Amino acid sequence: MFHPLPRLAPSFTPYIFTREEVARLFTAVDNVRRNGCSPLASRVFPLLFRMLYCCGLRVSEACRIANKDVDLEHGILQILNAKGEKDRMVPMSESLWQLCAEYNATPALRAFGSDFFFPSVDGGHYANSTVYSRFRDFLWKAGISHGGRGNGPRLHDLRHTFAVHTLDDWAQAGKDLYVCLPILSTYLGHKSLLSTQQYLRLTPQAYPALLDAFNKNFGDVFPEVHYEET
Repeated sequence: MFHPLPRLAPSFTPYIFTREEVARLFTAVDNVRRNGCSPLASRVFPLLFRMLYCCGLRVSEACRIANKDVDLEHGILQILNAKGEKDRMVPMSESLWQLCAEYNATPALRAFGSDFFFPSVDGGHYANSTVYSRFRDFLWKAGISHGGRGNGPRLHDLRHTFAVHTLDDWAQAGKDLYVCLPILSTYLGHKSLLSTQQYLRLTPQAYPALLDAFNKNFGDVFPEVHYEET
C-alpha cells in the first residue's frame, strides 16, 4: 500500500513588518482609488488589507467572508471552516469595526448584491492570487523591497506581523504572556500553543521586551520549531 511521505515544514523566516512599514503599506493601498481601478476595488482593498493585519486573518479567510458572517452589531467576524476545519469568532477593534460599518453602508457595494463581504467584479470572492498580485504592487509603491518568489515579504507575513506586534504590545504593557498566549492562539485559530509560540522567537533584536518576557515566563518549556504556515 502506498503511504505518502510526511510533509516537511518549509525553511523560512517570516518577514515582520515594522509599524512604520505597515503605515506606508496602508497609504499605498488607500491610493488605489487614484490608479484607475474600479470603484469596487478602491473600497474593497483598503479594508481587506486592514482586516488581514488587524485581525491576523489568513488571506483565504478574509476573501471568503460572507456578509452574514460579519456581525456589525457587536463587531465580530465569524470565520467558518478555516484551516483544520475549525470555526472561530474574531472580535474587531473599535476602529476596524467602524470602518466595516462605513464600508457596508457604501451605496455601490449595497447595490452590487453579492453574498461576499469583499465581492469581486463577477459577484464572487477574490482569489488569493489576485490579492497577492495587488500586495506586490502595494509593496513597491510603499518602498518595501521584495526578495522574489519564496523570499518575501509574503502576504501571510501580515498575519505573522499581527501576532508579533500583539505580543510586543502585551509585553510592553507588562501583561503575563503565560496567560495571554492561549488567548492569541485561540484568536488565530491555531490547533496548539506550539503553533503560536514560534512568533516569540522571530525578532529578538527588534523586540527586546518581548524576548525578556518570553524567557521569564517560559524559559525552555517550548522546544525550537520549524516555521510553517499557521
